[in-house]
Amino acid sequence: MYSEAEISILILLVMIFTLSLGVSIILLSRKNKKIRTLSAELLKEELEKKELEKVGIAITTQENERNEIARKLHDEVGGILSMAQLNLSLAAQEENKEVDQTYVTKAANLLELGNEQLRSITKGLVPHYLVKFGLTKALEKTISQKMGQLTTKYTFKSQIAEDVEIEENKMIHFFYISSELITNLMKHSRPEKVDILLSLDGDQLQLYIKHNGLALSQKDYEKFSQESDSLGLMNIKYRLHLIDGQLNFTRYKINGEILLNTTLNLS
Repeated sequence: MYSEAEISILILLVMIFTLSLGVSIILLSRKNKKIRTLSAELLKEELEKKELEKVGIAITTQENERNEIARKLHDEVGGILSMAQLNLSLAAQEENKEVDQTYVTKAANLLELGNEQLRSITKGLVPHYLVKFGLTKALEKTISQKMGQLTTKYTFKSQIAEDVEIEENKMIHFFYISSELITNLMKHSRPEKVDILLSLDGDQLQLYIKHNGLALSQKDYEKFSQESDSLGLMNIKYRLHLIDGQLNFTRYKINGEILLNTTLNLS
């Protein structure tokens, strides 16, 4: 039998154990509550992070779409309007009324073409003519539109076989760089004669332009490219980066040359 003292000690130990157990349960409950609070906060933060990511993706997508629309308007409509403006400027400089009327008519045709291009852009951002008929036909058409309305003599030749397949994204950027180069050439260099050759040398897609207007050297181009905030130059630099392309200017005494090239992944 246990003595009263032993029983008292046993009861005390049980009480201490019970108290310790109760304190442990309380501490565990508080800890669990804190864990639940932290979990809720982490979940909230995670949800907020995901929402921010969604917002970020939406903003980025929207900005990319705006940039694409801006490039479309500049590349397609802006170039045509520049040619129309040039025709009207030439008309204003002429004294012969019959010649004036010719330039005005050409400007009107360009404005109508620009209006058609604008409607096409509103329907979709994909250059359907380029995708449907290929780079050669698209360049031939845009060169005819931009140079055919002026008195500049030009030739365009392509040495690319019809069965050559060019990656669509690279073809689109190459086309718009080419179109921008032609617009700038006609607007700033004012050549009387231009010869253009589109070719494929191995895996190198090349556009060669020779003209007798005011010519840039490579140093001139690099200087303008770094210092100018022109949307046209920014467009060219941006698209060259996307297709890993190179652009070289050469200036001679009586003419100038421009060479655009990029590497294709040919199967």
